[in-house]
Amino acid sequence: MLAPEGTVVLGISPQDLDSHERWIAKEGFQFPLLADTDKSIGAAYDILGPPFGYRRSIIVIDAEGIVRHRVVKLVGATWPKAKSIAEVVSAL
Repeated sequence: MLAPEGTVVLGISPQDLDSHERWIAKEGFQFPLLADTDKSIGAAYDILGPPFGYRRSIIVIDAEGIVRHRVVKLVGATWPKAKSIAEVVSAL
């Protein structure tokens, strides 16, 4: 499913750029992955979790920079479907 028009999708993790380039090539992602090697962005959004770094999270931020929706998991075993996230974005 494609993101609603005007939506910017980004991935972010504490791994370095080389790691991200390999992951993008392997998985065929159609969106950029940002490297937060110092974990400052993870800290700002309160998604850091020991011992691995980031908790699996989806954060929807509106055009004014306001967080409108958050899903933060301890592990990535269960995850919202892309359609449900697209509905949240479309409702903004």
